[in-house]
Amino acid sequence: MHPVLFQFGPFTVTSYGFMVALGILAGLFVVVRVGKRAGFDTDILLDLALYLVLAGVIGSRAAYVFLEWEQYGTEPLAMLRVWDGGLSFFGALVLCLLVVIWFTRRRRLSLARLGDVLALGVAAGYPFGRIGCYLNGCCYGLPTDHAFGVMFPFDDVLRHPTQLYSAGAGVLIFLVLLFLSRKRSFDGLLMWSFLILYGGYRFVIDFWRVSPPTGIETLTIGQLVSLVVMVVSGLALWFTWHRSKAGAGGNRAG
Repeated sequence: MHPVLFQFGPFTVTSYGFMVALGILAGLFVVVRVGKRAGFDTDILLDLALYLVLAGVIGSRAAYVFLEWEQYGTEPLAMLRVWDGGLSFFGALVLCLLVVIWFTRRRRLSLARLGDVLALGVAAGYPFGRIGCYLNGCCYGLPTDHAFGVMFPFDDVLRHPTQLYSAGAGVLIFLVLLFLSRKRSFDGLLMWSFLILYGGYRFVIDFWRVSPPTGIETLTIGQLVSLVVMVVSGLALWFTWHRSKAGAGGNRAG
């Protein structure tokens, strides 16, 4: 692992923080490029990006601290050290979704249309964050005896490099969304497809990842949330598709 990228005097640049920053820049590049093609004003996209970065940091950190309260209860100031790692993607997702809903209503924009643009941006930036997790040594996997096992600094046990599995899955999700974007037949397809794909990947990866349990059989908290996300997103996708199909039929009839 390589948690510290470099030091410049009293300033320390962590690998995790650097990779997350790269992910944000990559996502912003995709959002602006795709958003302009979709007819969105660049200034509006940049305004929203600022809100989403703040919401993402706050939501992801708050969710992680909640799940790992025993670690932070005795050292409250450690909650602020987000550059050391410890962010929950689902926490960021929930708060960012609320911000997007608020923003689209305020600016009178289409949530589904803008959501498709944002989905591509999030998918583009996600793998960078998971590489940061690997360099930082967090979000590691369960012990394994396979040849591709990795030994992390905190023990002498070979473990699944689930961070790298996640980065690879993130790249695949981005490529699938890119393919769907070229055949997109209705607004909302990419947004809901991303949530379904992410929920499915996260459910599977938790079989090899160290995650907080729920007490329900062998399910982890991540898997339980993933199931909820997949079901809700699947229903939303079906409803959006059905409504677009009905609208298209009405237009043809008229």
